[in-house]
Amino acid sequence: MLLFFASLLFAVSCNQPEVISDLGEKSYPLLDQDSTRVNFPDDFSGQVTVLGFIYTNCPDVCPAITANMKNVKDQLEDPEDVHFIGITFDPERDTPSVLDHYMEQFKLNKDQFTFVTGDTTTIDSLLSDLNIVAEISYRKTSDEGKKLYFMNHTNRISLLDKQGRLRLEYSGSFSKPEHILEGINQLR
Repeated sequence: MLLFFASLLFAVSCNQPEVISDLGEKSYPLLDQDSTRVNFPDDFSGQVTVLGFIYTNCPDVCPAITANMKNVKDQLEDPEDVHFIGITFDPERDTPSVLDHYMEQFKLNKDQFTFVTGDTTTIDSLLSDLNIVAEISYRKTSDEGKKLYFMNHTNRISLLDKQGRLRLEYSGSFSKPEHILEGINQLR
């Protein structure tokens, strides 16, 4: 009987995707869309976390990433142990109120979605630990003195397990929701 349970445990553990990066021992102080302090990933432990990486001035893939996350959530049969987080590449412009407005545009439920920003050093450290690249690709100052810029960045949705370990990565704007749902169910 003991051998049966040992082999069952082994079979279940073999089905878990490999750990890409372990954030379980790290903590990133961030602010959510309501200006509430969030300690990432600690505040989301015990849940599968779906991460999307965006900036609100993005003219192309970021809205598609956000829409894809919403589609995944809408197709999720039991969302109780899953939380969706949007992490900005652009903390200078993406203040909590800007992120809140962005969430409203996509009609995202704050019980299931959190969008976060923070100081540049913390955001850069978090993105680096997740192997996410974001850099300014075009910069201009308008006649009114407003800074305008666009960013080249990684197009990704990532899944963290309930212990804050990065386990799966997908193309953020191109992956089919059903593939991401399969990953969520694997991590459950």
